[in-house]
Amino acid sequence: MEQTNPQPNMSGWKGRDFEFLIVGDIQISNEEFDEIMTPNSMHWSKFEKNGWPHYKVDEDDFNYSWEMPGIQMTFNDEISFDKARMIADEVVANIKATGQNAELQIIDSTKVNQF
Repeated sequence: MEQTNPQPNMSGWKGRDFEFLIVGDIQISNEEFDEIMTPNSMHWSKFEKNGWPHYKVDEDDFNYSWEMPGIQMTFNDEISFDKARMIADEVVANIKATGQNAELQIIDSTKVNQF
């Protein structure tokens, strides 16, 4: 059976090539946000960039935006897909550990129209 939407080859992707969308009925208080929305297995720090909170892991960083379909997670241009996926998978696991449903969707930025 032929797959109608084949998964693109993500090897070699960098942060400029993708975004993640975390979907589900997710409620996170401001007090819990940093603890839940950061990886457990990596050291991270929080900083402000252009008036918005960002999170740094090694030399890479990521941030969040609440959008209509879910929580958009974007990364710096040079992060590897594998490292970003590991961070995002841990965040989704943290959300699920609170008893909430969450699913990670991968968005191919090279196919998104820019305005």
